[in-house]
Amino acid sequence: MSRRTRQCHGGIHTPQMAFYHAVHSYKGGLPVIAAMMGITPSLDTLRKKLDPDQNSHHLRLDQAMDILRITKDPRILDAICAEVEAVWFMPDTVPPAPADMDVLYSSTSLMKRSVQLISELECALRDGDINEDERARLDKHIMRLFQATHYVSETASRFERGSEEQS
Repeated sequence: MSRRTRQCHGGIHTPQMAFYHAVHSYKGGLPVIAAMMGITPSLDTLRKKLDPDQNSHHLRLDQAMDILRITKDPRILDAICAEVEAVWFMPDTVPPAPADMDVLYSSTSLMKRSVQLISELECALRDGDINEDERARLDKHIMRLFQATHYVSETASRFERGSEEQS
C-alpha cells in the first residue's frame, strides 16, 4: 500500500510534525530509520508513533533522540526550541581561527537573513492577516536571523580569544 507523506509548509513545525518530516525525508525513509534504530517488533509501530493523527502510540524520548542523532534534521531542533522560545546554534560551525572573509560572510549572512524575514512578513501581510503556515515560515526566518546573530557573536569572540593569546 502506498502512503503519501504530508506536505511541509516550509516553516517551523510542531515537534511531532518535525519528527515525522525528518524521518520521511531521510534517504530511505521510515524503513531505513527503523533499521538504524533497531526497531522491533514492527515498522508499523514507529509509523503510528510518528503519525499526528494517532493517539494510541507515542514516541519515547530515547526514540526521539535516536531519530535526531540519525537524521541531524534542523527541523527537529527548530520545533523543540520554538516550543520554549529558545534558539539553537552550533558554535563549531564558526571557524576556529576566522579570517577577514569569515567576518564578511557572517555580516552578509546576518543582512541576508534580515531581508528574508522582512520579505516573508511583507508577503504574509499582502492579504491583511497572517495565517498559521505564514506564521510558521516567519518563525523559521526569525530563528535563522537569531542564529546568524549568534554566528556573528561567536566569530567576534574567536578574535577576542586570539588577541588574548597573542598578548
